[in-house]
Amino acid sequence: MILLPIAVYPFIMFLLGLLFTRREEFSFDEYPVVSVMVAARNEEKCIGERIRNLISQDYPQDRFEILIASDMSTDKTDEIIESFEKNGIRFLRSETQLGKSVLMVKLSKIARGEILVFSDANTQFRPDTVRELVEPFADPAVGCVDGSRRNSLNSVTCESIYWRYEQMLKVLGSRIGAVLGATGAVYAVRSKLYNPTDPARADDFETAVSTRIQGYRCIYNRRAIAAEPTPDNSTQYQRLVRIVSWMMGSAFSLFGKAIKGKRYGLALQLIVHKILRWNMGLFAIIATIASILLAICDSPTNVLFISVIVFNLIAFADKVAGNRMPSSLRLPYFFWLMCLASLSGVAKAVAFQATAVWDHSKR
Repeated sequence: MILLPIAVYPFIMFLLGLLFTRREEFSFDEYPVVSVMVAARNEEKCIGERIRNLISQDYPQDRFEILIASDMSTDKTDEIIESFEKNGIRFLRSETQLGKSVLMVKLSKIARGEILVFSDANTQFRPDTVRELVEPFADPAVGCVDGSRRNSLNSVTCESIYWRYEQMLKVLGSRIGAVLGATGAVYAVRSKLYNPTDPARADDFETAVSTRIQGYRCIYNRRAIAAEPTPDNSTQYQRLVRIVSWMMGSAFSLFGKAIKGKRYGLALQLIVHKILRWNMGLFAIIATIASILLAICDSPTNVLFISVIVFNLIAFADKVAGNRMPSSLRLPYFFWLMCLASLSGVAKAVAFQATAVWDHSKR
């Protein structure tokens, strides 16, 4: 069961890509109007730089707008945003803390764009990122385009390892228009497809998958690059717990909608790539116990027992060493870190303790 989501699934996506890759080329006669939307809460340290970064985008300015929402910020975030209104920035303030998803829905209601671009306050785009996000929409079958969030740290962390793997899966899925979810810091969707039934759940995962349920393709453009601060392992653990606890409910809801819409391939993808992977920690614990039982009943030299014990000892040694082991030996630790975080997130979801409203995190 461990190999199914992390090894068998990528192999199947690779084979499908060989068989069903779409090779048609499309281009715009005129670029569509684009609305870039950012939600911020207490982001005085980075919101000014973020706005300047967006203003400098290489995209036709008469077909480009920037919308910023403040989620009841209590620092100087609002003042900084308002100082850019002379540059055409459209500003919306919420007097109650609503969360990113709800604010994005509110911004979409006043946006003019045919294409909605979603991003974060602490993200930086390359000058051509918006253009790279928009160009695939020349294909009328494309409903969502996911960009590439880059690791901003030189050190190897659980998040950096995870994103390398995740981006590989996105490349494979993109060949058949079957990317499962999007990156909150840098993605775009057709505005006509963005009609969430529950604003509180209109996050990057549900938004991207919903376009596929509506019959459109979701692809990945690795050239649409965004940089965002990458948390250390401790922060990443808590972040993953929160994300999984929230997305578990979304995954089951989307699974039901996919079945109802006869998108059986998408439904299977959700089960294997999301739900099974979030429960890999349980399978890893079972595998460890099974290997010990085999060693007791059969032989302590059992290959499975030795392999599992060595893997777990390397993970434990990395923890004891304060995460200072060579990067090539850190995968066992990262595996267990993500497994335990995912299991904790699943437990919170089952206990109905998922959190939707974020607060400012230390950058």
